[in-house]
Amino acid sequence: RKILIIGGTGVISSAVLGMLAKSRDTELYVINRGHRPLPVIANHIICDANDTTAMQKIIGTTVFDAVIDFVVYTPDQARDRVYLFQNHTRQYIFISTVVVFNHENNFILNEDSVQKNRLSKYGRDKAACEDVFNQAAKKGFPITIVRPSQTYGFDRFPLSIKGKNCWSVVSRILSDKPVIIHGDGQSIWHMMHSYDFAYNFIQLIGNMNAINRSINLVNPEIVTWDMIYDSLGKALNRKVQKVHIASETLAMSTKYPLSEQIAGDKQFSNLYTDIVRDTLI
Repeated sequence: RKILIIGGTGVISSAVLGMLAKSRDTELYVINRGHRPLPVIANHIICDANDTTAMQKIIGTTVFDAVIDFVVYTPDQARDRVYLFQNHTRQYIFISTVVVFNHENNFILNEDSVQKNRLSKYGRDKAACEDVFNQAAKKGFPITIVRPSQTYGFDRFPLSIKGKNCWSVVSRILSDKPVIIHGDGQSIWHMMHSYDFAYNFIQLIGNMNAINRSINLVNPEIVTWDMIYDSLGKALNRKVQKVHIASETLAMSTKYPLSEQIAGDKQFSNLYTDIVRDTLI
């Protein structure tokens, strides 16, 4: 089988890439801008995926068994991808997010729950991308939409408030300095290791029952934010000095983009029932 990954160096995309690279029956291609080396051996094509003309030349007459796209964030990008890959793939997998959902008015969420997250532009843009792909599906575009929750890996942890990277929080914990957690630390959260995501995800590739379907790919285990930080403290052999600040207060920050990160996503307790995933994986 011939598989194309667009992206390939992020937390979940590198995990998916790593697992696919071990498959002997997979001819693996990766398209990205080449800013970081690939973690595995693959046919690496350096190109800006938003350059439609360049992408057309690369694709040529090739028909892929699956295209996995990790870097579509706007409806314009989604329309370009439909244009590029119509008749050039048997399955196009769009990586969306559970942030598309309206978390304010819904506690239990499944694949068909109401979207329109008014507090997150990122979530609204991803939902608009889904709309583009679902409209294209009515004309035969073979779309599969996958919505992960927060994912983590060896160099990224599931944190409430952080700076440009996770190390700032780790450094403060190691130095016995206080760290901020939104709310009272008791809201529930679903997080998933990138390898667990990849293991489940690759079972959707080439799965014709996943065509024209949306799948919430979420860890069924539920934890609180205090539990997450306690686990991190245990791993670092430190007692975490937690400071709880109301989500509404954090969202008022004019220096940091906490309105989307916290108010639009992390402050809500949600329980995901992945009905579609459970029937496909």
